[in-house]
Amino acid sequence: MTVSFSSVRPSFRSNNTTIQTCEHHVCPTCGKPIESNESQPQKKKGFFTPVKNGFINFRKGCIDFFHIVGGAAKGIVWGSLSAGLVLFGNAVKNVAKNAPKKLSLGGKVLAGVVGTAVLAYNVVKAKLNANQEKANLDHRWETGHNS
Repeated sequence: MTVSFSSVRPSFRSNNTTIQTCEHHVCPTCGKPIESNESQPQKKKGFFTPVKNGFINFRKGCIDFFHIVGGAAKGIVWGSLSAGLVLFGNAVKNVAKNAPKKLSLGGKVLAGVVGTAVLAYNVVKAKLNANQEKANLDHRWETGHNS
């Protein structure tokens, strides 16, 4: 590669413009010939392939929707419960000090953070479960053993 500078801009130019390709397609480790992707026949699309693909995409959408909604509902329940327990713990601490007063701002913020973290955990877990179920669905329909 050569680099030349003019008064305005640098110019980069490659001296070697030819790209060498291997015509032999032989594995360097074992020496067996490698089949190219072009020689393999493409799958023919049947009459029902678009219908099947639409049905599979609909099922994937349903899987996503129901897993996310279920994870969000579970997260709301468990997040509210954990936030309530944090607030209860803060209230018990106030009573133990013999100074019943309003709950502190820090306790309320901590309860909100804990509840939000539990909600986020459940939603992410639900999304991962949905991805696993969609991968299993793809595998079943692509390989043909739909049992």
